Amino acid sequence: MDRGIAGYVATTGESLNIPDAYNDSRFNRTVDQRTGYNTRNLLCMPIFIRGSVIGVVQMVNKTSGSFTKKDEEDFATFAIYCGLALHHAKLYDKIRRSEQKHKLALEILSYHNTCSEQEIDSIKAITTPLDSEQLQQ
Repeated sequence: MDRGIAGYVATTGESLNIPDAYNDSRFNRTVDQRTGYNTRNLLCMPIFIRGSVIGVVQMVNKTSGSFTKKDEEDFATFAIYCGLALHHAKLYDKIRRSEQKHKLALEILSYHNTCSEQEIDSIKAITTPLDSEQLQQ
């Protein structure tokens, strides 16, 4: 999180539109050097959930020219949808885990709530004073 354009965006929460990546001191050239890729320009935006940055989305090398204000607006909308999708995925996972815990608790309670035929027979064989009184009447 402390390197490159994406790291800067993740740390600060600011969107960046970089028209010339190699002339920006925040640009991390390592990926380009390892892959042989040539990054010309990029548009990078944070993904927020409830005011906290949880990720970053980035577009690299617009086909023609640099990224425009319209591109920024459209990409901001995309970043919002990414945040919503990730938030819903997190909620779904939380619900699924809760259901699994509930199911496990029911299985444990069910296991402790069963008895064998032998236990049932021994309980049936017990006579209580109430049974003796009913037999006499």
